[in-house]
Amino acid sequence: MKTEYEKKAVIKLPKGTAAFAIETDDHLPKLHQLLIANGKRGSGKSLAITNLLRMYKEQFKDDLRIIVVSPTFGSNYAILKDLGIKKEDVFDDPDDNIADKLVKICDDERDDFLEYEHLVKYYNEFIKRIKGQHIGSIEQFDEYMLQYYNPMTNQFEKPKPKYKRYLQGKPPVIMTFLDDSQGSKLLSTDKKFMRLCLRHRHLGQMPEPRGGAVGMSLLIATQSFKSNGGLNRAIRNNATSMLQFKSKDIAELNQVADAFSGEIPKERFIEMYEAATDEDFSFLFVDLHYKKGIQPSGFRKRFDTYLLEDNGIKK
Repeated sequence: MKTEYEKKAVIKLPKGTAAFAIETDDHLPKLHQLLIANGKRGSGKSLAITNLLRMYKEQFKDDLRIIVVSPTFGSNYAILKDLGIKKEDVFDDPDDNIADKLVKICDDERDDFLEYEHLVKYYNEFIKRIKGQHIGSIEQFDEYMLQYYNPMTNQFEKPKPKYKRYLQGKPPVIMTFLDDSQGSKLLSTDKKFMRLCLRHRHLGQMPEPRGGAVGMSLLIATQSFKSNGGLNRAIRNNATSMLQFKSKDIAELNQVADAFSGEIPKERFIEMYEAATDEDFSFLFVDLHYKKGIQPSGFRKRFDTYLLEDNGIKK
């Protein structure tokens, strides 16, 4: 087919609008994600997602806030305990207004971040005003700055950031793990949660002219991809990555292949699935938005072995 280039009609993207705005280490998927882990009971879904969260935790450390929605958090505590999850970030009832609570978490984190930036700006301006002045009676300063005055040193101390990412002009990284919520309204008919899945990376929007958002990644474990009691279409259609565990349900595997085969033939997808699930607790990891030029493939066995289209592998 012949083509002719029209330079005046080039689409220009505004700054700060990237779908994956958070930089991650080379071996990790981009963020924000909507990840689905599909496998039968005992297949290793929770273990796999927990290990992925661990890898993100190794990069972001205390800048990563992990939320867990699971009625069985207590029984999985052993594999989740090292992730630094706070008690207030665990929700054990999937149908208890979870969507509203997740939206509020992002809004609150945005407000905390903006408040910190405002305080630092005010502090810097205040320090400039009093520079060279002798601090005599503390009553001479406005009440807003008194909370930063240390009588032991007779100095005003700079506001401390809640997260180190604040120092880079960035809010925290937020990821929510939804586990053992199969059969709940949350994953099937909850309209608020469906809307959240559509706009998860836009949660906690920043005011103009700054733009951007805090955003939230969603990691959803399920025992059924599409059948009754499975995932709502809004979740399936907006997924950016998938963990598919060993399954004897050929019809479901075909559904997954239709949704996640991407640029390769469906038959090749099934071959990769067979190669990736030939061991206990292993799975096919499909990343629809893998880092081309950095990661050799969007298909992996577990997280540690890339599956290449020429039938090769790379660990």
